[in-house]
Amino acid sequence: MKLTSVLLLLFTVIVFSRPVSCSAEDVAAEQYLQNMSIFSRVSANSIKDMMQQAQHSAPAAASGYDPFSYIRHGQLSVPPGTRLMIFVPHPDDESIAASGLIQRVLEGEGKVRVVFVTNGDGYTYAVRLRVKNARVSAKDFIEYGKKRQEEAVQAICELGLQPEDAVFLGFPDDGIDDLWESYWSNLQPFISPHTLFDRPHRKGLKRWVKYSGVSLRDEIERVIKEFSPDWVVLPDPRDYHPDHATAGVFVLDALETLYSNEDTLPAKVLTYLVHYKDYPIAGTWSKEISSTGVGGCCKVSGKTLADTNWLTLPLSPEEVEGKRRALLSHASQLQMLQWFFRNFLLPSEMYGCLTLTQVITVPQEYAAYYKHLDSVDEPAARIESGP
Repeated sequence: MKLTSVLLLLFTVIVFSRPVSCSAEDVAAEQYLQNMSIFSRVSANSIKDMMQQAQHSAPAAASGYDPFSYIRHGQLSVPPGTRLMIFVPHPDDESIAASGLIQRVLEGEGKVRVVFVTNGDGYTYAVRLRVKNARVSAKDFIEYGKKRQEEAVQAICELGLQPEDAVFLGFPDDGIDDLWESYWSNLQPFISPHTLFDRPHRKGLKRWVKYSGVSLRDEIERVIKEFSPDWVVLPDPRDYHPDHATAGVFVLDALETLYSNEDTLPAKVLTYLVHYKDYPIAGTWSKEISSTGVGGCCKVSGKTLADTNWLTLPLSPEEVEGKRRALLSHASQLQMLQWFFRNFLLPSEMYGCLTLTQVITVPQEYAAYYKHLDSVDEPAARIESGP
């Protein structure tokens, strides 16, 4: 396991095992969630009961309870017929971050496509639990990835989508940052230490698609062009998880390329957080995120992203229940993450709204930081086929 992944795991254990602070916004979120379980059905009555126990007198949807009241934000309005494309690094991130938005778009007779960048097949601890053996093989990781694909399809179906609304790109779990930093060219692809693959394995894949930065950028660009979304939702580049942060930059890079070549961009580009200090149950993250850059720790693009506008999408009890069912579909993750899943059963979802300048500038700044050479910044198909 890479040092970044070890540090992320250590951070998660520390943050969620320590005593919770007692600021006003922390108490409200903790009280709201304290009697909620990922295994218990959510209804208007159960929300009313929880809110009364938390010394609130009305259900969340009726009282206007806002779990993000500590940060200045607007409200996200979803037009009828919206075409929404959501990029997620791993199966379960779609349920954690955007279950409510998916349901709201479908309620307005819109269309949704969920793009899974990896199969989530690099979670060593979970694979060992699954096979009940400390020694695991590449086959074990591959089978685990297939299981997570199945769970992802079940989850989006719980939200009202169809299996064909899921797209699995199959790039390396725990390796997306490596593609950007060290394996941009197809000439020397990344080899997954888990599956031992050097390219995605899926039907109909072009032979030149490898585990490389340029291949991932091209694949993201391809699916965007095929679906023509009105809105694109992606991981916030400041997320602590390397796969999340870098996947977000990859999507922005593809959008910047499309804008440069075709002068077109989705009407709205939104970001979401999953891994950040105390997010979403406390306000600490809101005080720190405006001073951090890509990955939540470096300064790259910190100034560019500092002025991100935040929007919330208030959810009905039925939409929160839909989110709970979707999260429950990820059965392979429940032993490790049920407590983490519960923290996202709030009556609102939070999104960052990026400007055109941010969309264009962030990937340029991050590319400059790693000094990508123009000679390798070519579409993968062009490199493979030659002049």
